[in-house]
Amino acid sequence: MKFLEKLKMDLIVDSRDAYKEAILSLLERDEKACVLDLGCGDPRRLTYKVLDAIGTTEKAWGADLQHFKDDRIEIRHCELGWSLPFSPGVDVIIASQIIEHLYNTDVFLKEIYRVLKPGGYAIVSTPNLASWHNVLCLALGGQPETAAVSDELYPWKETPGHLRAFTATELVKLLEFHGFVVEKVVGSSYYPFPGRLARLLSKMDWKHAGTITVKARKGGK
Repeated sequence: MKFLEKLKMDLIVDSRDAYKEAILSLLERDEKACVLDLGCGDPRRLTYKVLDAIGTTEKAWGADLQHFKDDRIEIRHCELGWSLPFSPGVDVIIASQIIEHLYNTDVFLKEIYRVLKPGGYAIVSTPNLASWHNVLCLALGGQPETAAVSDELYPWKETPGHLRAFTATELVKLLEFHGFVVEKVVGSSYYPFPGRLARLLSKMDWKHAGTITVKARKGGK
């Protein structure tokens, strides 16, 4: 049991590293880029890595349930899925592992589109409902973790739980429906395989990867 628990934790950590790598791989260098991270939490986990990868010298913005401010970022308190307290003109928006926690996914994407400047892009990352471990779970009559039925039944899990579940094709379709031009889809993690093998398999078969990351651009100049 201890071996299986350790294996599960190793796979979870590897999955988190992998989707962050996927996000960073889609960024463009721009020292004047205005960056907004939605649902950023502690900016040390991802936001600062994004800023370093882009090479921006501009102060970034964040949105979360906490307020925080330092020399690199100011995080504003707000409820995502409603109107965002930001004006249009943002170059890059990051939405990592957040859209699945929202009821109002249409409002969320409309607000991202509004806030982005023409030619700006968003990177949206979320668990994949069609990953093979979820497919197997359904085939055996189980409930995939990406589609939890209750917050109270499993109080030890993240709250709120996943309110929406996405496949790669449906996420692309939704982004295009709201006016985005989807430029690239990247898969990351491929349960139960670890490390380099998982990265290779998720690259070859992103539709069944554990996590999907999409780069979508707002049209115009």
